[in-house]
Amino acid sequence: MNLSRSLRKGIILMVLCTLFTAFGQLFFKFGARSFSFNLQGILFNYPLLIGFFFYGVGSLLLIFALRQGDLSQLYPFIALTFVWVLIIAVAVFHESFNSFKIAAIILIFFGIIFIGGSGN
Repeated sequence: MNLSRSLRKGIILMVLCTLFTAFGQLFFKFGARSFSFNLQGILFNYPLLIGFFFYGVGSLLLIFALRQGDLSQLYPFIALTFVWVLIIAVAVFHESFNSFKIAAIILIFFGIIFIGGSGN
């Protein structure tokens, strides 16, 4: 597949976007442990604030990435967030990793290739 320089840049930005979003979710999980729905509980919940920061950076990267190519080619890369979150969940929280999750990761990669690569 011959990708333009702009589209390659967009793909790189999308991958970075998904990494930042996944780390944002990690910190949301840490923040959820001590979350209370009041102003003080939010403002002093540092993991939650770090999660918002990562999500914000991920959103900015998404905006810049979408300027580089077609929405239908770039947006499927968002599914990589599921892969990163799974890896983080296994590494940090020692969640289970089984053959169904491996199959899901493979399907995600095929989906990204088939949908994202179908624009050319």
